[in-house]
Parts: sequence; C-alpha cells; structure tokens
Amino acid sequence: MFNKESHPLTQLEFIKQREDWKKENIFVDDFKLEIAGHPVMERWEAPYMKKLAEIATMNGGKVLEVGFGLGISASYIQDNQLEEHHIIEANDQIFERMKDFTKSAKSSTFLYSGFWEDISKNFEDQYFDGILFDTYPITLEELHTARFSFFSEANRLLKVGGVFTHYSGELEFTDEYTQYLYKVGFSKFSGELVSVNPPNDCLYWRSNQIMAPIIIKT
Repeated sequence: MFNKESHPLTQLEFIKQREDWKKENIFVDDFKLEIAGHPVMERWEAPYMKKLAEIATMNGGKVLEVGFGLGISASYIQDNQLEEHHIIEANDQIFERMKDFTKSAKSSTFLYSGFWEDISKNFEDQYFDGILFDTYPITLEELHTARFSFFSEANRLLKVGGVFTHYSGELEFTDEYTQYLYKVGFSKFSGELVSVNPPNDCLYWRSNQIMAPIIIKT
C-alpha cells in the first residue's frame, strides 16, 4: 500500500505498513493478483517470468526466489533440475497458497513467511547458485528503490559464478542502475529484452518489451 505523503516514513509507520501488508486480503482471478487494490502480478508477465526463471536456474543447485505472486516464475523454476528451491513471501494469504504449490514441486522446496529483510539474513554467505527477486513496493518511497535495496544482499548470498536476476522495470541498464550494481560489487552483467503483451489498461508497464537482467557474481 502506498503512502501518499511526500515526507519519508518514520520507522514506526514503516513497520505498521509492513504488518498491514502481511495481513491484507488478496484478490486472484485468471488474469491477475491484487493486494489492497494494487496490481501485484498479471498473467501477461508469463514470458518474462519464464526468462527470469531460466536465468536464475542456469547453474542449477540452490535457488532463492523472493516474492511468489501468482507462482508463475516458481513453476518455471521447478521445470529445472535443482537441489533446493527456497521461496520468501510476505503476504499471509499468498503464503497459504504456496503450501499447495509445494505439493506438486519436483525439487526440495522450502517456504518462508515474512519480508526478505527479516529472513535472508539467516542464510549463510555464498549459499545460493541463483536468485530471482520480484517483490512489490509497499510504500511510495520503495517505488524507485525496492529492487536496488536487495542488491547488496544478493551479492552476499550468491556463490562466485552465481547469477542474480529480478523484475527490472527497465528496457536497459541506466546509469543509476549500473551505479547501484557496481557499488555492491557486481561488475559483470547484461540484459536480454523479452517480448510481452501487457493490456492497454496495465498500470505498471506499457512497452511490448522488458529487460531481463543477467547479473553474475565474480
């Protein structure tokens, strides 16, 4: 849920919004997932989610997925040979839906309820071979920086040679984007444009392409 005030959130306000998000009711149909009226994920993203899943699993091994949504990318991840599939999800109702997902999972799957800031710190350094990050910004302040805030943690969690990808919301690597990557220690990265077909009324993406980042820890 977005805070429409222009001033930064206080820590208390931030914690309250996070707790509210965990308990928010969800709406799911054949096309979309909404939380508190916000379009968290839509089915047109499927080709993009497939590419992100391919990137995150290119090394096999142990894969971390942050944000479950409609489970599109999770299903594509499970199409690959993995040792472990770890999924972090903040919303309680989506977490309950994830339990059904694990019943048909081909790989060993581990579920974590909560925000990545509270959970990922419990993983050892260099534990994962691949990471896919796709969360929804729950405050106005996170609209622009939510993905950047995870970059440092992704670098810590990845093995050398491991790959990190995420919902980019970009068509290319901007100067700001690359500065964030270099700042946390990523220096090898490229992007692949994926064709998508969002509806005209989509609130968060307009283009018929979106970049899938391929970020390698060296």
